[in-house]
Formats: sequence, structure tokens, C-alpha cells
Amino acid sequence: MTFEFMWGVLTFCFVMSAIPGPNNTIAFSAGLNYGFLSTVPYIIAASGSISMMFAAAAWGLAEFFAAFPEFYGYLRYAGMAYILYLSWKVATLPVREKSDDAERGASEWRPTFLDGILLQWVNPMIWVVAVTGVTTCVGSDFQPAKLLFLSVTFFVMCVPCLMVWSFGGKLSGRIIRSARVRRAVNMLMGLLLASSVLRLL
Repeated sequence: MTFEFMWGVLTFCFVMSAIPGPNNTIAFSAGLNYGFLSTVPYIIAASGSISMMFAAAAWGLAEFFAAFPEFYGYLRYAGMAYILYLSWKVATLPVREKSDDAERGASEWRPTFLDGILLQWVNPMIWVVAVTGVTTCVGSDFQPAKLLFLSVTFFVMCVPCLMVWSFGGKLSGRIIRSARVRRAVNMLMGLLLASSVLRLL
């Protein structure tokens, strides 16, 4: 592996992990309402799932989507429905005075480890990222070492990037004390998450 290859992978993984998207929005919103620690299972699941999707794309799923485009269409609708479901949950999160894990209600929705897995695998946008990463970084001269480097690097980059968004949400929760403002922020985060569906239309 050359330095150019490793630098290209690092750049790709950082950009894909840091830019605003569904995972960043959920991490920020959950950090705001429930604190940083509550988002860790979701972050680990989301980052690990995307890393595994690189391997899935490299080992034939990209060709499967090309051979059966109708399946991609079904996946697109499933992804849109799940994103809208999460958007509604984010927008209607109950408002608390403190974003403290100890104070959250057991019955209140919060992003879980399973949500972190499902959102990636049913989201066509993530599949585009996986296929793009494999084709541009690994290339046609498929080498398992390059694929492993891409997958591990993405996980290592994605986890801290999502943690920054989550911690930013927690810090915002310490600043925003007004229940009305918090409710408005939740609605804004929900709308931003829902707007990502437009890229699937």
C-alpha cells in the first residue's frame, strides 16, 4: 500500500464521517436530550455497520444491485420510511431540564444499537458511500489488505466524528435551558433528518 492510497482513504473516511447527515443529526439530538453516554451504542453500531458494508460491496452486493435494480428500489423506499420514522421520533423527543442519562424515562425513545445497524443497511445513500469507497479507494485490482485498511480506517474515523457531534449536543443541552427552545431544536433536527429523504427521490 502506498502513501497516496492511505492518504486517499483517510481523506475519504474523514469527509464521509464528519459532514452532516442522518447519523450526525441523530447523534447530536440524542446528546442534547439524553447526554453523551446514551449515544455510544448507536455510534458503535453505525460505524461498525458501514465498515462491514464496504466488505459487502466489495464481495458482490454492488453487482447484485446492478443485476436487480428493482431490489434497490425496494431498499430505497424502506430507507425513506425508516428515516422518516426516526425523524418523527427525534422531532417529538420529550424535553427535560437536563440532558442527563440518569433522568431519562425508561419508556422514552432513544437511538439504540439496533437503530444504528438498521439505518445503515436500509439506507441507499450509505450503500452509495460503500460502493464509492470500494471503487475509488480499493480499485479494480482487488486486494484484501486494501479493503481491510478501508474498513478499519472508516470505523476509527467515524466513531470520534460522531462522538464530537454527540458531545456538541450535550454541550448545547447545558446552554439551552428553555423547554420551548429545546423543543424547537428537536423539531429542527427532525426536519433536517427528514430532509435527507429528498436525496432518495
